[in-house]
This record gives sequence, structure tokens and C-alpha cells, in this order.
Amino acid sequence: MASTGVSLGHGARVRLGRGATPTWTTLTGTQDFTPPDLSPADEDATSHDSPGFAEETIPGLYPNPDWSISKHYVPEDAEDVLLAAVAASHETVLLEILPRGATEPFVYQGYVKQWLPTLPVKGVMTGELMMKILSRVVA
Repeated sequence: MASTGVSLGHGARVRLGRGATPTWTTLTGTQDFTPPDLSPADEDATSHDSPGFAEETIPGLYPNPDWSISKHYVPEDAEDVLLAAVAASHETVLLEILPRGATEPFVYQGYVKQWLPTLPVKGVMTGELMMKILSRVVA
């Protein structure tokens, strides 16, 4: 470990939770990803009265961003069947992201928009999971 405490991202965990009392499934073979960006848009509040001949902005509403992750694809394994079923059902699920070294995960609520496998001639089969994030869940 570096003197600053920084480490590799290798070992981060991504899980989907399904149901009122969630049944959690850890997604295996996940690739690089960034947690969902819930930054609010800037709203222009500039008026003729704005001071200093400058624009003014205020924070807008929080977005419902799309979020995606690539993972290994194994046809008809338990994860493939689950992701296809959740995509078809349009149900709301939980997304949990636990960075390596963290004890408190990021938890979001959303739905699966798409689970789409890629079948290359040369290379590992992967799939792209795309979700619509509705909100961050704060304990």
C-alpha cells in the first residue's frame, strides 16, 4: 500500500438485490466501472440584476442517469438467466457497489434497461448491463 493509502480498484464488489427483503447476487467477471453520477445539472439563474456582469447558476434537480457495466458472459448460467429475467420484468432492484477496502457500500435503486451479450470471434464473451438509476439509497 502506498503511503497515501491509495490502492488498486481490483476487488470491488457489485451486487444486485431483488425483492422486498433483498436476495443479493454478486456479479462475477465485472470490468472497469464508475459509480453512477448523480451530480445535479446547473440551472441558469442569470438576470438583469446579476452582480458583476457575471452569469449566475443554481443547482438543479438530481438526474436519473443511465449506468452500465461490462462483465463476463457465460450463456445460460445463473447470472445470465437472472439479468435477462430482471431486464424483462422491469422491476425495481437494488445496485450495491463496495469498493475494495471500504466497509460501507454505495446503494442505488433502479431498473435494468438491457442485458446485451457480445460474442467476438476472437476474445472473451462479455455482456453489457445497462441500468436506469432512480435514486441513491441512504441508510
